[in-house]
Amino acid sequence: MPATKHWARRDGGVPYAGAVVETIRPESTDPIPLRQSPQRIGTIMVRFVGLLLVAIAALVLLWIR
Repeated sequence: MPATKHWARRDGGVPYAGAVVETIRPESTDPIPLRQSPQRIGTIMVRFVGLLLVAIAALVLLWIR
């Protein structure tokens, strides 16, 4: 079995399928800001119940007609 050859480029890029993949590093070492906290379960439940009541009211109005 032939030995595997590892090729290195002078510019630091790594050849991959004919393209050069370069390493990108951040300019500063500041931590990445976190995403906003997810909504509370209470807020989600209030929205769900509100939309459910609106849907029921719409179906009742359609049923009455």
